[in-house]
Amino acid sequence: MPKFKLPPRLPFRRLGIAGLGLIGGSLAKAFMPFDGLEISVFDSDPATLEEAKRIRRFRRVVSDPGQFMALDLDLAYLCLPVHLNAAMLGEMGRLKVPYPVTDSGSTKTATNEAALAAGVNFCGGHPIAGKEVAGFAQSDAALIPGCLYILTPDPRFGPAQKELLGRLRNLHELLGCRIRILSPEEHDQIYSLVSHLPYLAASALAGAALEAGGFRALEFAGTGFRDTTRVGASPPEKWAAVVMDNAENLSRDLERLTGVLGRVKGLVDARDRQGLLELLHAFSAYRRALPERPGAKGGRKGG
Repeated sequence: MPKFKLPPRLPFRRLGIAGLGLIGGSLAKAFMPFDGLEISVFDSDPATLEEAKRIRRFRRVVSDPGQFMALDLDLAYLCLPVHLNAAMLGEMGRLKVPYPVTDSGSTKTATNEAALAAGVNFCGGHPIAGKEVAGFAQSDAALIPGCLYILTPDPRFGPAQKELLGRLRNLHELLGCRIRILSPEEHDQIYSLVSHLPYLAASALAGAALEAGGFRALEFAGTGFRDTTRVGASPPEKWAAVVMDNAENLSRDLERLTGVLGRVKGLVDARDRQGLLELLHAFSAYRRALPERPGAKGGRKGG
């Protein structure tokens, strides 16, 4: 693996990553080539720990969260499930850790509130990257570089967070990430629509096919069904936690989706081809406006 010479004003030199799942592991591997950056990691899974210990690039590999929080760090990166990130932030507040903290969770509001209550210098983050698999064995150094990266500052944290925001921006720009800034609340509203709702829709589509056609229907499925339901194959345990953590936004957006499906069904029941065509044209134009890369501006506008 090639090494990259770090700039003399690297924003952090002692990085701790808690949670070596798909995202935490991919972040750790993405940062490995940068000479001079010390990386310490925590995980509770024995198999993951054994694999991590074989990677000599890690300064420390620990299995105890208290031991991890006591490390001499410049930045702690929480890549655990959202509820565990929030619990660790509470403990970090009790211990009065001296270093700043960020996370990689799919929802931001609850974690942000936990950090605020704990009095931790925190700024949330979310790499828009992933696969339909989980675990350190599936992590990939190429998953993070170049991705859209959301940072979610909150002015209630004060000037220390403003400085942290700039340093986090610099850190992820070293990986070529494209940085966007959202409030925690706006993040959860948007990603309810463009991430969490699509997961539920894909799962529901697979469920409808299962209930109506059983496994025999899969023998005849083509790429359309495969592509549309792809995200529905992701680990349910992860997604159930995300859905519950963003339940208020998702409840509203599920109602919107069922409303749209109700309109489509009404047009189908009425055999209203022209009405259906007009609706599908509007939806198709919106989909074609989607940029090729997540978060990029532009895209085709209508037509």
